[in-house]
Amino acid sequence: MPDTTSDIVYQGYTAEQLSANMAVHKSVENLGAYMKESAELAAEARTKVSGVFDIAYGVGDLQKLDIYAPEGASGGNGRAPVLIDIHGGGWTQGTKQTRSLPAPAIVGRGVIWVPIDYGLAPGHGMAEIVDHIRQAVAWVHGNIADFGGDAERLFVSGNSAGGHLTGTTVMPGWHDRYGIPEDAVKGACALSGVFDLEALVRAAKGPNEALNMDLETAHALSPIRHLPAAAGPLIIGYGEPELDEFKRQSSSFAAAWADAGLDVTEIQVPGAHHFAMSRQLADASGELHQAVMDMIGV
Repeated sequence: MPDTTSDIVYQGYTAEQLSANMAVHKSVENLGAYMKESAELAAEARTKVSGVFDIAYGVGDLQKLDIYAPEGASGGNGRAPVLIDIHGGGWTQGTKQTRSLPAPAIVGRGVIWVPIDYGLAPGHGMAEIVDHIRQAVAWVHGNIADFGGDAERLFVSGNSAGGHLTGTTVMPGWHDRYGIPEDAVKGACALSGVFDLEALVRAAKGPNEALNMDLETAHALSPIRHLPAAAGPLIIGYGEPELDEFKRQSSSFAAAWADAGLDVTEIQVPGAHHFAMSRQLADASGELHQAVMDMIGV
């Protein structure tokens, strides 16, 4: 057995160092108050824009999504671009409820905002979680025209665990199983994600205690290990004060895309800690929000 305090297990880290460099819940003072404020802001946002809630995209209890559409995007005209959003929470917690926060800013640009829920560990393993995400993308692709959306302008965003899961939507080779074209996702924005899941397996403690991944599963579901031959633009964002391993993972993923000749933009947000990154798409004046709107073309 390796010594968790002295043996190097991943990217120059010992297992204990790796755990510390991924313990985002310990990286922010007064996190409970910050998250409470985020929930209150999300509830306030829901009063500013109308939506259709808890639409089932699969058979699981948590396989639900919400649709916030711009005024006039109805009647099946299929003209508004669509941004599917995947919440964070370490693959073990979180809810689409908090992702109503960006809805007014996104809908205000004429984009349909679709936050989703998905199965969580330990009740669901990583392969099943990824399957839920891909089912959601396929459902939106097949049904969003009924809500005024354009299936040919479908984009995905997500933060933290949702950043990783966003990355899995731009991996190659899964689309046939779900009955959608390889280029169904036209672009993506992955915020503060983990793109090589080996880090979770090698850490002394962390989310893998609930996920229980082995290395084979981790490698199979790591976006950095499965780059597409062709893809739409990818935006990778993270906060300047985030933990080093989260910044390294993001920069490494961006570099891998660039080296493969794919379109990638890397954005470091000054002053934004890991949990503040979940608010970035709600800031209509911010660089990251504008980059995503530019990608969508609105």
